[in-house]
Amino acid sequence: MRKSRTIALAAAALLALLASGWWFGSPWWTLWRMRKAAQSGDSEALAGYIDFPALRASTRAQLAPRLGPLGNAFAGPAVDALVSPSALRLALGSGRGAGRGGGKPAGIALVRSGAGEFRSSAKTAASSSAATALAGSWKKFV
Repeated sequence: MRKSRTIALAAAALLALLASGWWFGSPWWTLWRMRKAAQSGDSEALAGYIDFPALRASTRAQLAPRLGPLGNAFAGPAVDALVSPSALRLALGSGRGAGRGGGKPAGIALVRSGAGEFRSSAKTAASSSAATALAGSWKKFV
């Protein structure tokens, strides 16, 4: 009886360890895979990790107070064209995808939206915060 209880406790501890490893490690694993895809120029793989509708909405929301109503009329179609899989493919294909941000990244903040989704935002030296740029899901690896 005592041996089965010890085995059950060891199994529960192992399960807890694996779950916490997945919880904290999966966003970094996803970002590492995104980096590899960007370095190799695989725009299709990289686009699979990005939630383009959410990124477009976030970009528009950040531009709205800065551009005013007239600027928003012009910015909407520009954001739609520039925040898309085809624009990503063009940027990676021309070799202009890397190093075009607003400064060197000073840090990455990961925020979980649920058990299978997280959001990442980068703080740069040029500004205190940047647009929510990446979204990932562990489900993409299945």
